[in-house]
Amino acid sequence: MQRQVLGPRGLNFNNLTEREVQVLRLAAEGFDTDEIAAAVAYSARTVKQVLHDFQNRFQLRNRCHAVAYAMRNGLI
Repeated sequence: MQRQVLGPRGLNFNNLTEREVQVLRLAAEGFDTDEIAAAVAYSARTVKQVLHDFQNRFQLRNRCHAVAYAMRNGLI
């Protein structure tokens, strides 16, 4: 199912894109925006947008809340 349905859409079983997983894992490690951007070769603006989209999708207040939510729910 993952290869046929989710994979082509860039999703996996936890309903996050690979980009979101990467950014959230690095944020959980304590990296700031610029450090995350350098580690995954995105711009700082892209990193902020990824976090913002995740926060909006799950109605979270801030980056700390997003990381805690992702960890509690086994998303990262």
